[in-house]
Amino acid sequence: MKRIFIFMLALLLASCANQHGLRPPLPQTDHAIDGIWILKTAEFSGKPFATAPGFGIRIGGNVYGAGVPPYRDRGTLVFFGDELAGEPGRLDVLGEDGPNKGKRYPAIYRLLPGHELEICYDLSGNERPREFVSREQTLQFRATYARK
Repeated sequence: MKRIFIFMLALLLASCANQHGLRPPLPQTDHAIDGIWILKTAEFSGKPFATAPGFGIRIGGNVYGAGVPPYRDRGTLVFFGDELAGEPGRLDVLGEDGPNKGKRYPAIYRLLPGHELEICYDLSGNERPREFVSREQTLQFRATYARK
């Protein structure tokens, strides 16, 4: 009887935590950005940023890989599906393996004409960017990718 009570109490606490926003949102996806994307241009802290040739990201549902294949930076994408029409999509990048393991980067994204994807990340992890601009003296990284 005591085990059943403990189990029911744990179940109740878990459901209350989810209702009051103490747990992260349930994963959603934006399948429109699924695929392999090669970096075209990048800016960090308001200045052009060079990367290795062939640098890109692979997105499949809520999973990403980044870098030059075999994509040593890997993790999960958490999409927030409450955007208004005309507003950028919002996502969090959660590093699980590689150089960004344990880090969370809030970001915004949008699809551009010509099969391009633009993402603006806050590499400080503090605040989601409000626009697709990388300003000086910030840790904002803005990247444009072309679909492979």
